[in-house]
Amino acid sequence: MMERIYEDVFQDRLEIKEDFKIVVSPRSKGESMVDVVEGGTLRFELDVMESSTLKLFIRNLAKAPLHIDMRGLIHANAHVEFSFLDLEEQEVTFDEHVRLFQEGASIDNTTSQLVRDGMKKGNIEIRHEAAYTSGHMHNFAVLFDHAKYEMVANGNIEKKAKESASHQETRVLTLGKDHAAKVIPLLLIDENEVKASHALTIGEPDEAQLYYLQSRGLSKEMALGLLSVGYFMPTIRKIEDETLREQVREDMERKVGVYGHQG
Repeated sequence: MMERIYEDVFQDRLEIKEDFKIVVSPRSKGESMVDVVEGGTLRFELDVMESSTLKLFIRNLAKAPLHIDMRGLIHANAHVEFSFLDLEEQEVTFDEHVRLFQEGASIDNTTSQLVRDGMKKGNIEIRHEAAYTSGHMHNFAVLFDHAKYEMVANGNIEKKAKESASHQETRVLTLGKDHAAKVIPLLLIDENEVKASHALTIGEPDEAQLYYLQSRGLSKEMALGLLSVGYFMPTIRKIEDETLREQVREDMERKVGVYGHQG
């Protein structure tokens, strides 16, 4: 297993073809951009020590089916801002299980996926094991013809995790025909003094917006592409490097049809 140990202030970018682990030392702060470039099953372990801050961005670039099994451990007063971007056509299974196991641990978790003729499947759990922990989950997906999307979003607050907060939202945009979307939002709460919420929307684009864009000279494909951009930008905006952020945005716009064709 490949391993990265980060200390003090750090900034890193790497390509991954094998199992890997990231360890963030106590009181460290930085960001890591990870590109997954090969398919198969990939195990990823994350250990963020006390009073540290990590911005972690994982981008799927694999040209074959991919299964990511991610396990995270966040210590006292540490914070993780995690993003997963998937614009590839191949099938993807994304399993993520994060433990907020000491007081003050927190995570902000965002995923955006483009789904075409195939399946994208996610199972995300943020488990609160200590008091004063915070977990926010944001999942976005855009489905085209024959696409299938499944997401289980689970916020789990255990006994004694008082004053913790678990919030989640999942938004799915369905385009084309013969698609299927299944989203299961779960809040498993075993403590009284907590805050928790979930929001879910699955639907087609607004017809009035679509008509307006077409009346301005855009093709239907271009209009649909523009309406889907907002499902990816919450994740793409997390990229710190401005040049890379613009490259990723242009790639996304091309793949959703903003420039008149998809691919």
